[in-house]
Amino acid sequence: MNKQFFLLILSLVYYQVVSAQKISDTTWLNKPHFKIQTSTAIYLYDKAGGGMSTIFDIDGNDWVGFSEAGNNEYPASAAGRFRGLPNFVFGSDDGGAGHPGFDQCESTKISDKEILTKSKSGNWQWRWQFFNEYAHVTMEKVDANHAYWFLYEGTPGGSYQPKQSYWGTNTRPPETSTPDHFKGKKIFENWSWAFFGREDTERTFFMAMETPDEELDAFAYLGNTKEGVNSPNGMTVFGFGREDGAKPQMTKSGNRFIIGFYANNTNSKKQYKKLSKHIDKIKKGL
Repeated sequence: MNKQFFLLILSLVYYQVVSAQKISDTTWLNKPHFKIQTSTAIYLYDKAGGGMSTIFDIDGNDWVGFSEAGNNEYPASAAGRFRGLPNFVFGSDDGGAGHPGFDQCESTKISDKEILTKSKSGNWQWRWQFFNEYAHVTMEKVDANHAYWFLYEGTPGGSYQPKQSYWGTNTRPPETSTPDHFKGKKIFENWSWAFFGREDTERTFFMAMETPDEELDAFAYLGNTKEGVNSPNGMTVFGFGREDGAKPQMTKSGNRFIIGFYANNTNSKKQYKKLSKHIDKIKKGL
């Protein structure tokens, strides 16, 4: 374990005890980041990218795992370069805004609970707010000429193990199917929330839209080789507002997206019902 990682985990344990949020400056992957500490997670936010490079749970597992691995090639970059959250902007001059590893944004700490990010073009703006059990981001300004999406591309439980993983949504109880992105076997439906986990972890990562829409959403696993889902490395791909052919669909400002960890494994219908109530409670409190 490297020293920087050890200190991050040690600080997470401390903030779990004192139950507070704190945003501080740090360097991660040789880039300026904000480190957001809460009682359930440490978020590492790339200031120039405008997105999460890393989300540690309280056990030290990184559920995003961004790195430069793959050199931006497809599908090799599923092992690192493609990963991130929320990865808002794709396919325009502002492409990469909201994605770690890019240099399209400027991010400012507003308080110990709040970060404001603007694209350098001035076309986009979003605001993060952090709490102990969850965080949410509001899209405050959009480019009228381009749609966007909200993506989670990462590693549930801290590593790519689709055969030991489960997922689900507001319309799908937990399941272990492994749709293969590389081989074109993606799932497209309309969802308002989703969750991801692994059989050997006691946490569940969830994401939700405050106000449901009618756009298509997408789920699949993308391996980093032509072996598809059976590749040695890769990532989960989930997108609100993502149509087939990597087409963003959302155009409205004001959309709010919620992420967080639920403190239980959600691989049963009983826990699924509890998670549903947990997400409903958060949404009602916004």
